[in-house]
Amino acid sequence: QHVANDISITPLAIPMLCGPGAIANGIVLMEDADSWLKKALLIGIIALVFFITFVILKTSTRLVRFMGETGNNVMMRLMGLILMVIAVECFVSGAQPILVDIIKQGIG
Repeated sequence: QHVANDISITPLAIPMLCGPGAIANGIVLMEDADSWLKKALLIGIIALVFFITFVILKTSTRLVRFMGETGNNVMMRLMGLILMVIAVECFVSGAQPILVDIIKQGIG
């Protein structure tokens, strides 16, 4: 009970669901919505995403039990692979301009 009420536990999951990228994206999308209809549609879609996220988190313990140990290991490895691909893409995107400059200096 004491650990569950510890405030230092809360920030661990918040950025995964609503981090700076999601907040900035929401601000930009709301700024681009030029009519009340588009703004209402955007708010409705955000509410739908919140609801879907709630359902996924609420049923996650049942899903983990349903998948079993093997399914959880497969899912963990698959998520690790996806994370690795994203990390490599970020690294290549960051290294590309530097490598292009090095190659241009070597040629010229």
